[in-house]
Amino acid sequence: GNGHRVEVKNLNSLRQIISAAEYEVLRQSILARNNTPTGRETRTFHVKPISKEFPFGGETIIIRKKGDSVDYRFMPEPDIPPLILDEESLGSNLNLEEFIEENMPELPEETVARLVNDYGISQDVADVIINDPPAIKLFEHAVETAKMELNYNESPDPVPTMVGNWLCNDLFALVKKSATEDGNGNSALETDNGEESYGSLNHPISVEFSTVKGDRLGSLIAMIANGIVSTSMAKKILIIMFKEDLQSSPMEIAKSNGWRVISDMNTLIQLCESVVFNPQNSSQLDQYRKGGKFQWKIEKFLIGKVMAASNGNAH
Repeated sequence: GNGHRVEVKNLNSLRQIISAAEYEVLRQSILARNNTPTGRETRTFHVKPISKEFPFGGETIIIRKKGDSVDYRFMPEPDIPPLILDEESLGSNLNLEEFIEENMPELPEETVARLVNDYGISQDVADVIINDPPAIKLFEHAVETAKMELNYNESPDPVPTMVGNWLCNDLFALVKKSATEDGNGNSALETDNGEESYGSLNHPISVEFSTVKGDRLGSLIAMIANGIVSTSMAKKILIIMFKEDLQSSPMEIAKSNGWRVISDMNTLIQLCESVVFNPQNSSQLDQYRKGGKFQWKIEKFLIGKVMAASNGNAH
């Protein structure tokens, strides 16, 4: 290697441990680049600044050197045999460096950068997703499903942003509610000094325990993007998928409830005419024709009737 073990003392908090480790990474990296191995030494951590290079403090300085490993009181552990990492123990033809590179999971910072660069979602959404590792796979599966059903390959692509927003807002909210509510719909969250305190949870707050997986969420997003259902309809469908119907597709749930956006102009005209010229609404129509300050109220009344006649599907 490029040196020996370095011991750092006087670390009184987790924050100080992090600061000392960050400083040592910088210091030892500079030594390694200059081909100067680190010595056997003990260093102390300084919270307050002691040099111009680090005006906010957080440096370590040497307090003594140790000549040999005996000064560290090292001794072999008899119950732990030496660990030899070679091709045989790794079960691979790769050396240790290649094995680590191939099998090391993606770091959170790398995942955020990949989600932002590859999918075009905001960093805020990416940060929320990586805080729950199972959500990463669910997000990517949902995007893949939605794009496949939409056959959409244009740029900019709105699908990942839609999936990210629905995952981080609506699905996460349902998962949290499922984890914290009891059988009577009462929240298990306890308020302590104005902060939420999680007592007895039904399950961890993670999409790993979501009854809606990536394929069904992706199908729902495709229906929204295609204009088949409105946002309000989609929210109802998601709740049914999560709580009541754990098997049916979003399309099947929409059909069984008669939820489908009516956007055909001829159909909308027929709906409007059937409401406006309905004898039951003749007095409102006469008053609307006369105008006056209540005309806008009558307009809202008629629009409400049209929405009711279409079961809320007119768009």
